[in-house]
Amino acid sequence: MAERAAWTLNMADLLRNGIQWALGGFFQSFLTQLKRTLLFSTTLIMASALLCAFWLTVEKMDSSPSTTEHEVAVTNKPKWAPHGVIRILRDFLQYATFLLSSYEPLTLGNLLRHRDRLSGVSYILQACFSEAIDGFRQEPLVVQQNSKMVIHCDGQTVQFLSGSGDCEISVYLLHNAIQFDVRERTAEMYLARLSTRQEPLSVRDLLRVKSNLQSWRVLSEELQGCLEFAVQEYAKEPSCVQDNARMAIDCGGQVLKFASGRQDNYISVYDVRDGTIHYHIRISSLWASAVRFFSGNKDHTQTRGMKQFRLE
Repeated sequence: MAERAAWTLNMADLLRNGIQWALGGFFQSFLTQLKRTLLFSTTLIMASALLCAFWLTVEKMDSSPSTTEHEVAVTNKPKWAPHGVIRILRDFLQYATFLLSSYEPLTLGNLLRHRDRLSGVSYILQACFSEAIDGFRQEPLVVQQNSKMVIHCDGQTVQFLSGSGDCEISVYLLHNAIQFDVRERTAEMYLARLSTRQEPLSVRDLLRVKSNLQSWRVLSEELQGCLEFAVQEYAKEPSCVQDNARMAIDCGGQVLKFASGRQDNYISVYDVRDGTIHYHIRISSLWASAVRFFSGNKDHTQTRGMKQFRLE
């Protein structure tokens, strides 16, 4: 009897959550459609009023009488151009287009609210929202305030928008694993994400970051020299060091971070005011030090002049 009662209570909870989610979705959809209808009607009325005002103004100017003796003076006056009216109409239409779109506001609170609604209703979609929340929390503030997120899981698609949407975030299910992908659309977004996260550490990844910075045209001469020097020296390290290290590159006012394995060894690459670049490594174990020594890497600090890496 106790098991049957517990089963009945569980079914009642699931049914209640399902009804709450369905009603919430219905009312949310109804309110969204109502808002879009009202805004569309308001847009048409405002656009018609602005166009009528523009037409009446032009008609009044064209039909205004002018004598022959004032004709030259009128001709010399600069023609009136409706820049103010056109700008107001354009800004209003852009704002109305944003409001009429199907995007939800992209905030952490809104994502949490949607996930909580799915409790006991759609476990897959709820798991996708949890992944979206975890990934979104780790993004820098400038990305959180200027992104477009699309969550496509369990046959449903939910879209969120903040700012101009200069970062495109996609959350989806692929091969039974939830993916969280981010694509930057501006150099500002790429630099913001690059400065707040660790990239994988390998020669290939160092070259990839260098190539990406070049493609965005934000690679300074100082940072290029440091990246090239880092690749040159890091490639000489034995595999026991390469596969278990973290690297910080501090050059040209930018800091880049890379990591591999357990990150036991620490490598720092930085420039100084005299124009030299320094590569310094701190080894965590005697074994790694011995391997480096017999591999020919006897020094823990290497220095190169910036002139060797000056851009042509």
